[in-house]
Amino acid sequence: MKKSLNFLFVVALFAMVFTLTGCGKDLSAYAGNYVGERSKFVGDAEWQAADEEPFSLELKDNGKGTFTRDGSSFDVTWELDGEKFTMKETFLALTNEYNGTLKDGKLHIYNGDASNDLTYEYELAKK
Repeated sequence: MKKSLNFLFVVALFAMVFTLTGCGKDLSAYAGNYVGERSKFVGDAEWQAADEEPFSLELKDNGKGTFTRDGSSFDVTWELDGEKFTMKETFLALTNEYNGTLKDGKLHIYNGDASNDLTYEYELAKK
């Protein structure tokens, strides 16, 4: 009985360690530098070229990165589920959440509710 309990404990421990460390999605294919192409408020009809207000996003394969915009850099964490891209940006005690898609080296993200006219929308391309 004691051997069975020990065996079950080892199996459960192995499964927990594997879940926490080994079965995460390999993000290395998506890591890299993404350069801003254009941006706008959802409610605006016209896009603003990124050369007017440059922005970029560096994604690391450990799910972390740096979003640079408005002359400042912000630490981010990111995840990818299929083509669904999510990112959290932290600065001091504030957190901004971004949602969008990452497909074929193109990243399209919103910093809030995509149906709100005051939500900012970004398009970036992997370089």
